[in-house]
Amino acid sequence: MRLLVTGSDGLVGTNILPILEKEFEVVPFVESRWDITDRGQGEAVIEQVAPDALINLAAITDVDGCEDKKELAFRVNAEAPGILAEICARRNIAMLHFSTDYVFDGLKGSPYTEDDATNPLSIYGRSKRAGEEKVIAAHPAAVIIRTEWIYGDGGESFITKVVRAARERGTVEVVDDQSGAPTYAKDLARPVAALIKKQGKGIFHLTNGGSCTWYEFARHVFSALNIDVTCKRVSSDDLKRKAMRPRYSVLDCTRVTTFTSIRMRGWQEAVEEYLRYNESNILFRRTPPA
Repeated sequence: MRLLVTGSDGLVGTNILPILEKEFEVVPFVESRWDITDRGQGEAVIEQVAPDALINLAAITDVDGCEDKKELAFRVNAEAPGILAEICARRNIAMLHFSTDYVFDGLKGSPYTEDDATNPLSIYGRSKRAGEEKVIAAHPAAVIIRTEWIYGDGGESFITKVVRAARERGTVEVVDDQSGAPTYAKDLARPVAALIKKQGKGIFHLTNGGSCTWYEFARHVFSALNIDVTCKRVSSDDLKRKAMRPRYSVLDCTRVTTFTSIRMRGWQEAVEEYLRYNESNILFRRTPPA
């Protein structure tokens, strides 16, 4: 089975492709080789590759940057997925499109299901919701995967940023009024493979188990690495970011667990494995006990 993957050089693609390649013939494409907003290029690439399924990982993910680049955000995050969905539907090619927890406003106070109403707070969130809508309208059999708080090998993430700040400054400020589920990108691979093989359809939430605040996430990382750091709690308002974030965007993953029979491990276990796997990186070397 042949998979065509767009945005394959991003954080999710870098982590899941080596695993997917054990089960599928994977054809990766990056932005420099294919402008996914160009319908003509899309038609040509898809005809040339002739995939059985397409995984769309390409996106503009700079949440604050999208506030200043609305047109670009909607072109890449909404129009392009719609074009890909139209082409795939016409050629009877399965499609999986990645989306985000930022389609929700965070006011529910309990884990969001796939059937809950969306109400994004930012340009990024609105562009991703529009992408979902265009994909489903053009390709009703497509899969939408919503995930959140991604980290993984070979790229910048919340973990790399807070650890670097802790080692360089000895003090970090971390938001303590936003809750979600930290998710190791590698852990997405098995459920994605199962959704392809079992011909999933519709929206699925997919994250590691459990939830925490960004502050609790940071504290767990510092504890695992035995880093002596002053970690200060701050509010979302203190940071004065351009884009609003949902205060509570934990995703209920019951549907994907039931459909694939794969239960995602807890976020703490996943974080600890990630840190062990990357211990050769000087950034993640555990500080010896005093």
